[in-house]
Amino acid sequence: MTGEPAAPQTYDVGMGDDAALRDSGIRSADRVLRVLDEIGATPGGLTAAEVAVRLRLSTATAYRLLATLIARDYLARSDDARYVLGRAVDGLGRAVRSQLVATPEVRGVLSRLRDTARASAYLTVFRGDDIAVAHVADSPAFPRIGQLHVGFAEAAHVTAFGKLMLAARDDDGVRRYLERNGAAALTTRSITDERTLLEQLDEVRAQQIAVEVDEYMPHLACIAAPVRSRSGRTVGAVSVSTDSEDFRSRAHDLERAVRRGAWHVASSLG
Repeated sequence: MTGEPAAPQTYDVGMGDDAALRDSGIRSADRVLRVLDEIGATPGGLTAAEVAVRLRLSTATAYRLLATLIARDYLARSDDARYVLGRAVDGLGRAVRSQLVATPEVRGVLSRLRDTARASAYLTVFRGDDIAVAHVADSPAFPRIGQLHVGFAEAAHVTAFGKLMLAARDDDGVRRYLERNGAAALTTRSITDERTLLEQLDEVRAQQIAVEVDEYMPHLACIAAPVRSRSGRTVGAVSVSTDSEDFRSRAHDLERAVRRGAWHVASSLG
C-alpha cells in the first residue's frame, strides 16, 4: 500500500497504569482485611481451602495472601493446617487499647506521679479477661521493674496492681482467673493459697488500696490504687514500685500519691 505512513498510536500510559496499580492495591488490601476478619470470626481458624471458598478466591491467591500474613506474624498455622490469628494482631490490639487509655494527658499524670513519688509509675487496664500494663512512666533515676513492660499480663496474684484489679471481680471470677492462669510462687513471700488470696482481696476491697512487699520479686514493693469509671466500676489501676526498705519508710506518702494519681487518670478519661 502507498500513502503516508500511519501515525504511531499513542496511549495514556501514566494515568492508566497509576489507576490500575491503585485499584490493584485496594483490592489486595481489601482481601487481606477480609482474610483477617473471617479467621478472627472463627475460633478454630480456617484452612486455606475454606478461606478461598468464603472469599471467592482461587486457591493460589488464598495461599499467597495467607503466606504474606504468616510472614508478618498476623497469622499462624496450627498443626492441623488451620490458620489462626498471630502475635502481630494481639500487638495491634494492645496498641489500640494503649492509645485509647494512655492518652498524652494520662501519660503526663503518670510522669508527674513518678517525679513526685520518686518511683516508677504504671497504668494497668483490663485486656479481655487479663490484666495488662498499658503504660510505664520511668526514668534513669527511677527505673521500671525489669520484667514489666507495656502488654505485660502475668502474675496478677503477686503484684499490687493485679490484686487491686482482681478485687474488682467476685470470688468466682477470681477462681476462674486462677484456674486459667495459676498462682505460681515467685518468691518465698508469694501468696499461692486460694483461700488466703481471697481473704486478702476482701481487705483490698475494703481499703481500696493494694500492697505487695517481696511477693513478686525479693526486695521490691508496689502499691496500687483503682482507676474508676463514672459509674464507680474499676477500669484500671495506678501503681508505683520501689525497693522494700524505701517503701516501709514512706508508705503513707506513696499511698497518697497513687490515690491522687488514680483520681487524676480517672478524671482525664472522663
